Amino acid sequence: MTVHSRKMSTLALTATTLLALTAPLAVGGQASAASVSTWDKVAQCESGGDWAIVSSNGLYYGGLQFSQSTWLAYGGGRYAQYANRATKQQQIEIAEKVLASQGEGAWPHCGPLAGLGSDHADPYPTTTTYPDPASLPNGTLVKSPGGPSVKVMISGAGLPVAGSDVGPDGYDLNGIVPVDNAAFNALPTTPPAGTVVHDQAGGNSRYVVVTGAALPISGTDWTTDGYNTRPDMGVPSSWLATATTTGLPSGLVVMDQSGTDASRYVMVDDAALHISGAEWTADGYNTHTLMGVPGTWLAETAAKPVANGTVIKNISGADPSVYVMAGGMAVPLTSADYTGLGYDKRPLTAVPGTWEATAAARTAPANGTLLLSPDSATVWQTVNNGSKKALTAADFGPGKLSLVDVVNVPTTLTAKLPTIQ
Repeated sequence: MTVHSRKMSTLALTATTLLALTAPLAVGGQASAASVSTWDKVAQCESGGDWAIVSSNGLYYGGLQFSQSTWLAYGGGRYAQYANRATKQQQIEIAEKVLASQGEGAWPHCGPLAGLGSDHADPYPTTTTYPDPASLPNGTLVKSPGGPSVKVMISGAGLPVAGSDVGPDGYDLNGIVPVDNAAFNALPTTPPAGTVVHDQAGGNSRYVVVTGAALPISGTDWTTDGYNTRPDMGVPSSWLATATTTGLPSGLVVMDQSGTDASRYVMVDDAALHISGAEWTADGYNTHTLMGVPGTWLAETAAKPVANGTVIKNISGADPSVYVMAGGMAVPLTSADYTGLGYDKRPLTAVPGTWEATAAARTAPANGTLLLSPDSATVWQTVNNGSKKALTAADFGPGKLSLVDVVNVPTTLTAKLPTIQ
């Protein structure tokens, strides 16, 4: 095939271009890859698409019309002495190197015409075999080719490593192991329940992971609950800070890890509610996953009141009443209260009937509870274990009480509480 002189002259015909193509250069901002279809367009323009051609003047070779000096300077000699004797793929691979250092201007006419500068695809992508991240040792840093994020492997989970973790936690970014993008994104972000962890940056505190939360282990629990027999994993500081403020999900059933307390509890809004023996099977709690938790943490959590404003109902259905929690007291709601006070817009949480009965038997909310009933615009604060005191606007604001903590309750409750000045 005869190549038109215009096409033969488009690659490095001038002395300036020939000089520029004699050695590879690392120039930032240049195009560095193009698809095979785009290279085909360049070749069609340069040589009529003939990958074995030599120009009529004997100076340019192959489909992309390499000068001999350029072909050898960019490593083409390992394939063939002259470009036209190399395969199409080999010619494109050398052209990729030229493109990376010189940009599409190395083919002054045909490069821009073919769109060489705007195509950044890998012409011959290779399939890389990556290790299974779950098989890597604890503490291994991993990332995928698809993004900049780094994770550290802990018991098969990939915990995100923040930039602020690298120095204090002593992570060596030179030891990052590449893993498959899909496998990287599919990694669980919390270790399995029961994993014992500590801050990689240091410190004596130890925690046990339960459904994504990190629960503190006291010195007594460390040995009594047997946590000292488990591997102790260092985790990123930023991950641990979030995990220690994460609560257990409502409905999770827990027990003392040591077995010292044989009772069972169900989590409701960060409080652990006692489940009686009869309710254990009658209410179906025995079908739930049972999680062991540190005994000290459990005792503290069992002493917490359910959050104000939580709407509850007996899980068994034996008591059809609906209640709202206010200062540890379960305040009964009529149908009119339930909708009029807006509690029909909130989740209805099932609780053990025995616990509910105890909370409903209280005569007044705990001291300091803020109450508002529909008969008045006055916000009341409970005091003296059963009385109420009127508050004014001056009692609220920065550093003072907050209206966010006010619980809407039926008038029947505020009316029965004696008022004090």
